[in-house]
Amino acid sequence: MPTTVSTPVNLPADEPVPFAVTEAAEQLLTAEPRTWLRRIWKGGQIVETCPAWCTDTHWNDQSGYLVDLCHGDGFQGPELSVFDAEDGMVQVPLFTGRINVDPYSSEPARNVPHVHLEPYPDQVMECLTPDEFAAVIAQLRAHCDRLDQVHARLVEARAEWQGQA
Repeated sequence: MPTTVSTPVNLPADEPVPFAVTEAAEQLLTAEPRTWLRRIWKGGQIVETCPAWCTDTHWNDQSGYLVDLCHGDGFQGPELSVFDAEDGMVQVPLFTGRINVDPYSSEPARNVPHVHLEPYPDQVMECLTPDEFAAVIAQLRAHCDRLDQVHARLVEARAEWQGQA
């Protein structure tokens, strides 16, 4: 758990604390494990350290509310060409997401690493546990098996169709 260092600061609650990245801070930001001083908007500061799996840059996390801090590692899914009524054929990313942890969230499910999965743009499955994520993967695997069967039927239908021509 991060160490909280309280310092008296008289700043408006909705104003960010001015913060410049010094050479020493830059070294901390790029060191392994990455550690930095985070100023808290309502006063105080903490020393925050990224988990080893975190790939977030945290460039905008030098100050802010504690609950806004998260650590994560994004992953991409395949992009498929689909027809859009306004734009014609477009590439759409499927099954993108990130492993995430919100260490200061008031929601216990967010305080431990979890997955946010976006099966289709703007459609999100939030806070998936390892078991829930495994269940989604199993459903997708079963669906891919079904698609293999449909593909085989399509190949047969094409062969039959060409034989009639």
